[in-house]
Amino acid sequence: MLFLAVFCGFLAEYQLEHKIEKDREKQYIKSFEEDLTNDISDLDGHVNLCKIYANAADSLTLLLENSQRGKFAGDIYYFFRFIHRSRPFTVNDRTIVQLRNAGGMRLVSNKSVSDSMINYYKDVDFIKWLFDEQTELKRSLRPQFGKILYAWDFSKVIDERNQVIRPTEILKLKPTDDESINSLLLILANIKGMNQGTRFRLIELKEKALRIREFINEEYHMK
Repeated sequence: MLFLAVFCGFLAEYQLEHKIEKDREKQYIKSFEEDLTNDISDLDGHVNLCKIYANAADSLTLLLENSQRGKFAGDIYYFFRFIHRSRPFTVNDRTIVQLRNAGGMRLVSNKSVSDSMINYYKDVDFIKWLFDEQTELKRSLRPQFGKILYAWDFSKVIDERNQVIRPTEILKLKPTDDESINSLLLILANIKGMNQGTRFRLIELKEKALRIREFINEEYHMK
């Protein structure tokens, strides 16, 4: 009888721990579903910004290739002021951080779900690397500015809030040579290509987020 009582007590304790673990797992999954929902919304902004940067690089290329580029100095200053700025790529990672701190993916018993989470953040890490590469490309433009832009005119295309604005007066370009223009065009071509490629990666990530969200809702009967 004593053995049976001890066994029953152990079984009850095991069942309670199992229920607690299941409840924790569902809380993590619900939190991850919320992270995905926020990512899906935020990714649209990154997609649009990549398109804007690619278009800006394209516009600058056309302006610099024009033999009468001096007539479009205001536009050239404006686009250079805009295009060398960077924006970090971030996602909502509170759940994956909590899981890692709490002992890793073992807390998610459904292997298909845990695998989808791991693969999602692998894609996120790759896109972060692409954004870092973009930042380096944009920084490489800055040493080239002095070959074509005047400092006093460059300061006229931002306002007191450091927002890029269209110039209200006529600006001038520095006399420059074909080699300097070519160096700028090469960097711009890379910036355009990088933004085009990153944009498609972001679109794919959003589609993956939508699929994963639907999958975990079905697996955990969350809706």
